[in-house]
Amino acid sequence: MSNTESGSTAEIRAAIEDWAEALRQKDAGRVLSHGTQDCLVFSLAPPLKGSDADAEGLEQWFSTWKGPIGYRLQDLDISASGDVAFATSLAHLSGEKQDGEKVALWYRQTLGLKRTEKGWKIAHQHESVPFYMDGSLRAAVDLEPTSKIDWNGPPSHPPMAGVIAYLNVENADATAKFYGRAFAAKEEDRKYAEDGKRLIHCHLTINGGALMLNDPFPEFGFPWRPPEGFVLHLIVDDAHFWWERAIAAGAEATMPLEIAFWGDYYGQLRDPFGITWGIVAPVKKSD
Repeated sequence: MSNTESGSTAEIRAAIEDWAEALRQKDAGRVLSHGTQDCLVFSLAPPLKGSDADAEGLEQWFSTWKGPIGYRLQDLDISASGDVAFATSLAHLSGEKQDGEKVALWYRQTLGLKRTEKGWKIAHQHESVPFYMDGSLRAAVDLEPTSKIDWNGPPSHPPMAGVIAYLNVENADATAKFYGRAFAAKEEDRKYAEDGKRLIHCHLTINGGALMLNDPFPEFGFPWRPPEGFVLHLIVDDAHFWWERAIAAGAEATMPLEIAFWGDYYGQLRDPFGITWGIVAPVKKSD
């Protein structure tokens, strides 16, 4: 490495460290001063691409945090040649949001930099997390730099068709067991978080359809919220059998099972975890 390249690396490292400190202090002007006017950003948040020059948006995001933001880079590696450079690292974002939610998240970050008359500036910022290759397409926000993946584990399931509900429930293990009693749910797969207690993924099959569950992870931005605004419809061939089974298991009837105006049997139940189910079945000639 030439002395010029070595000097460039030191300048870039200093610029990145000051940029990171500005993020920690929630200083929007100082953050933006490290970017080019046309800085292209591929952030974790939508949209697919954006600009780093949105001071108002950055201030608004800063206002969602209580106190300073925890932000640090690990394994920072800088490569520079001429007036262009890129820097790769793992980034750790942490802190407390205004609503009390705790955040602790590792993600991958690549910065593309240009040498300008005002020094090295960030021209491109790319953030990403892996996603689990188990058919769920879940973002792997629970990983840490020391996390290990079992590549010798069972193969991924083939992609499933249709719309699949993914429920964030207060106790995924208890919910899965209740669905086994109430709806004859068959458990296909489960994966535990690093605490060995909470489920990051539980795949159930109920009467041929898939249902996914996971526990809340408020520290990663996924707190529990009361379920509302949706009904899970279970299509069956014998409405009374499935209805009575669910009631016996502990579900509560909220709409009586009867022949609806469109001609099918229909009724609604609420399970002990607050999820509303609709039991739907065709009316048979013998009914």
